[in-house]
Amino acid sequence: MRASTAYYLYDATADFGIAMTVTVYAPFLLSIGLSLAEIALVNSVFWFTIVLMELPTGMLADGKSRVWSLKMGSICLTFGGIAYLCAQGFWSAMFAEILIGVSMSFFSGAEQAWITDALHREGRDHERRKVFATGALIRAGVMLFGGLIGSLIALYNPRLIWAPMIITSPFTWLIIHRYMNGKGEPIHKMTEVEALRASVSMLRGSRALVWLIATIIVFGAVVAFNNFWSPFFIPKVGTLGLSWVWALMYGGMSCAAIMIHRLTLPHGHESSWILGALVLTGMGLFIAGYAGGLMIPLSSVVVHEIGRGMFQPLVDSFVQHRIESGYRATFVSLQSLLGRIGLVITPLVIWFTIRDKPNTSETISNVWIICGTVLVTGALVLACFRTRPEVVTN
Repeated sequence: MRASTAYYLYDATADFGIAMTVTVYAPFLLSIGLSLAEIALVNSVFWFTIVLMELPTGMLADGKSRVWSLKMGSICLTFGGIAYLCAQGFWSAMFAEILIGVSMSFFSGAEQAWITDALHREGRDHERRKVFATGALIRAGVMLFGGLIGSLIALYNPRLIWAPMIITSPFTWLIIHRYMNGKGEPIHKMTEVEALRASVSMLRGSRALVWLIATIIVFGAVVAFNNFWSPFFIPKVGTLGLSWVWALMYGGMSCAAIMIHRLTLPHGHESSWILGALVLTGMGLFIAGYAGGLMIPLSSVVVHEIGRGMFQPLVDSFVQHRIESGYRATFVSLQSLLGRIGLVITPLVIWFTIRDKPNTSETISNVWIICGTVLVTGALVLACFRTRPEVVTN
């Protein structure tokens, strides 16, 4: 099996269980007694767990095995689903978020490093961005289909949205074991400490990569949308209506993936597109919060999702052409550790500012307006500090 096919199959199964939860994640948490502020707080714990675990798991992926790291991620995701299936309140939800956060940290870095080096072994380096974009398109389709099914499951019992994750994660482990062993390990093996030193040295010597991490920090403001889109739209469309709202949202995500797939820009020169993605994401979030009614917020959410769908494949392509095989997973984990600070800080600030506010759409709108402003303003500031394209040889 070609490396790209194995990567797509892994992506599809790893994301399918998660996709079942996304449409009614916040309503489920509300149903077990959490407030909007507490949802933001447990989400902050989730991202803090990832930040805390990013570097050690990335180092293990390079020093021990990337396939081993991916397998550990699938195991932790299984236990995270079990924990959420049994969750009864704030503290049990936080425990489940920690387990899922650990699983995401094992996936992070290892999957991008695996496919990059696997493609190199097949002589397909020139296809990296297309593979990243195709992976994003497949994830969008899986998330769309899974989200639709999840909303239907929630009509019977919201708690059951976590059951598919428990079923699909072991299948992910089997796919990793059967089709991904030996293909995407480092071409030049390093120890964990050597990989860390090389990653830090690379970051210190590249203004472009420091600039990229700043964009990822700003991008963290999107977490305001992740947490609150379903309770925002439920009063307007009902629980079942979330399924077609989700379809519209991921239609935008799919369009973005197709756009990046067809992009002919030289590899490593994606900075203007990354800034454009930030602006689209922020404008969509701001207008969705500011406008009344249903149609304008819905249209704005599609714009928001287009920006989000563009961002990650562009970031992956920007980074992977600048770093060497031996420390790919470690560097991406270091990048994530620093960049995801925004994903930790944003929900903490939201929790602090709305902890005494009612669980209403107006509260959510105000949060979206502020976070959308942060995204657009951040993009404009970062445009002033953008460096000239570096010569990329990797």
